[in-house]
Amino acid sequence: MVANKRPKGGPWYQRKSDGLWCAPIELGVVNGVRKRYVVTATTEAQVKKKYREALVKKDAGKLVTARSQTLATWMDTWFNNVALKEIKPRTAAGYRSKIERYIKPAIGHIYLDKLTADHVRELEKYITGPKPDGLELSSTSALQTYRILSVALKQATDEGKVAKNVADNTKPPRKARGTIGILTPADALKALYVVADDRLASRWAAAFFTGARQGELLGLEIERVIPYTDENGDQQWELDLSWQLQRISWEHGCKPRCGRKRGTDCPDRKLTSPADWEHRHLVGGLYLARPKTEQSERPIPLEEPLRKLILDRIEAAKSEPNPHGLVWTSPRKFSKGGIASDRKLLPLDGSPIDPSRDNAAWHDMLVKAGVTSAPLHAARHTTASLLLMANVPPTIIQKIMGHSTFAMSQHYMNVDRKQIADGMKALSALMPLAQKNESSSN
Repeated sequence: MVANKRPKGGPWYQRKSDGLWCAPIELGVVNGVRKRYVVTATTEAQVKKKYREALVKKDAGKLVTARSQTLATWMDTWFNNVALKEIKPRTAAGYRSKIERYIKPAIGHIYLDKLTADHVRELEKYITGPKPDGLELSSTSALQTYRILSVALKQATDEGKVAKNVADNTKPPRKARGTIGILTPADALKALYVVADDRLASRWAAAFFTGARQGELLGLEIERVIPYTDENGDQQWELDLSWQLQRISWEHGCKPRCGRKRGTDCPDRKLTSPADWEHRHLVGGLYLARPKTEQSERPIPLEEPLRKLILDRIEAAKSEPNPHGLVWTSPRKFSKGGIASDRKLLPLDGSPIDPSRDNAAWHDMLVKAGVTSAPLHAARHTTASLLLMANVPPTIIQKIMGHSTFAMSQHYMNVDRKQIADGMKALSALMPLAQKNESSSN
């Protein structure tokens, strides 16, 4: 082992214990304690270079001064003071869940200045590896968590709390190719015929004939089914998809914690959102909110048979309770409490359709139709496939579906209402659904 070697001309020296070259930088006294930062390298030339770079960071106020906090502490600081001011409540709920469920248990105890690329890989293994209960989480969860960690560490780097973002030194988890149930046009027709006489048949027809998202349809208000006059002077109708229904999770607002597990049960519950988040409260945790992007706010022309189905639904809604003015409202509910056999079917109350109940109704419809099981989002895939089969140009498909890539948004500017209407007519021609009037019963 070499002896301590301290050349002239600078503070660097060769450490006796491991042979590394070191160069201390004095940072002054913090809270009565003298602080310093030590640069290390394998050669004298390298330590000189790193020393000069560290001095520049010190002068800019970006040199890490000490092991100040754990990753768990920083994630809380970043989430509460940065993320909540920039992201919408529903996205924030997903962030919070992944921080609490994955990041903190896996690597939250590591100090920021000791965090390495190996810890980032360890987090991925924690998420995707086998669990005691046999449950394995998807690679999608790992990728989403990685992105959250990366954004949080970038902020820590910008604030000078760490010298670099170690997530940048690792490759993002690869998202496995999933399998989504496919509904063919024939499957869609079977499903629609099964519910043709149902009160909310038009809700499912709208899913297939417009490709609109669940929240966009459940949040559609009657006043946003708009008449207009086309270039031939004929009256037409379109859906204004500029709002969507969302269920928002409440946060705990209590200090100290009230002990209740869910934020919605907290006596001091709160909802934190960015200042520019446009929303309207309906009831409970259900809100009408603006979509993520401007491209998602779009008009969808109504063609037959969907036009008649929706206009009939609006006419039927005039005789029903409808405090929020929605096109589709919740079916009749059963009374709560007691044994199931004693529960009674209550009158319609005009409440919004809860997304979870909507999902359940979707799967019930598929079972009754005897078609492939598929998530509700598969209806959008069916619509896109039908538009492609109808030779609708890709730019028009993007406009109808409300996709939001930057490259496609430049094409949207040259798309007018007539082109979109022609695309919807071509779609309707591929699905000659017999028109049936909706009944007012369930």
